[in-house]
Parts: sequence; C-alpha cells; structure tokens
Amino acid sequence: MANFAMNRIEPPDWATQPDLSIMNVTVAEYTSIQRHRDTLLQAVQREIETYLNTPGLFGEGRSFPDRLRMTGEYYIGAESYIAHRNPVWYQISVMCHCLERAKGSRGRDDDYLGLEVWLKCVPGNWSSFEVFRNTDSSSI
Repeated sequence: MANFAMNRIEPPDWATQPDLSIMNVTVAEYTSIQRHRDTLLQAVQREIETYLNTPGLFGEGRSFPDRLRMTGEYYIGAESYIAHRNPVWYQISVMCHCLERAKGSRGRDDDYLGLEVWLKCVPGNWSSFEVFRNTDSSSI
C-alpha cells in the first residue's frame, strides 16, 4: 500500500469563508498561539496523513472514505480555541475539508471528507501541539 500524501491549499473560491471560534482565550494568548502557527499546521498535517494511512480507517473503492475518490488536497474550513485553567492549556480544533475529484457535470473538485483534528497545547512549550483526542471524520 502506497503512502497517501495530503497537501493543504487555500480555501477554493466556492468554499464558505473559514470560521473562527474563540472561548476564554485572551487576545494575547491567541496571538502567542498564532506565532507558532507553522508548528500547529505541521501537527495537523501529520495527523491527517496518519489518519488516511491507517489500515481500517479508509477504503479504496469499497467504503467511506474512499482514497481513490480524493484529490490529496484539503483546506481549513474552521478553527476553534478553548482555554482551560488550573493548569493553563489550550484545546484547539482544526476542521479540514478534504477534496473529492470532479465527477459528472460538476466540473470541479468538491468537499468530500471532513477531518476535525483536536490538538492540545501548553503555553511556553509551543513545539508540543499534540493530538488531544481522536480525529473525528464526517462526510461533507
């Protein structure tokens, strides 16, 4: 079985504008997290590729999600940030929209698989965006 690689793209013109939800996170805390956005996005990338390369979690021509229908591209459709206190840590959700190849008369790729990646981060240890719980999948 070949490794299935994914590539993050900007949201397509037809996509809904990405949504942002922030709960109990100060502007200063959000700014600190965003200074390490590249590291955060690398953690999301690793988790998406791990998910789509885990036997039993995907299909090829026989079940959902079917990697043969996928383009190998995704975009971020939503993000949420929740601060927890005592001790302080941040719960981050990144909703990724994986694309399906154009079919029929549609003429363009389209949303196919939603993967919601949950991360945990502790302030001061910005290299530690860790997968917090199971990555949730959905048909979109």
